[in-house]
Amino acid sequence: MNRIAVFCGSSSGNDRIYAEAAREFGQRLVEAGCSLVYGGGRVGIMGELADAVLAQHGEVTGVIPR
Repeated sequence: MNRIAVFCGSSSGNDRIYAEAAREFGQRLVEAGCSLVYGGGRVGIMGELADAVLAQHGEVTGVIPR
C-alpha cells in the first residue's frame, strides 16, 4: 500500500469548496489503494480529509510535531 503525506490547514477556510475537495480527495485515495499520513488534526481541512478516508475504511496515520 502506498502512503501519501498531506499537510493542510486546520481551518475550514471561507468557502465550503475546500472541505468538499478534501473529502473527495480522501475518497479517491482509498479507491487508489493509498493510505493517508497527515498533520493529525481533527478540525478544518485536515479533519475533513482524515474523516473521509476513515469513512471509506482507509488507513490514517496522524503526525503531530512537538
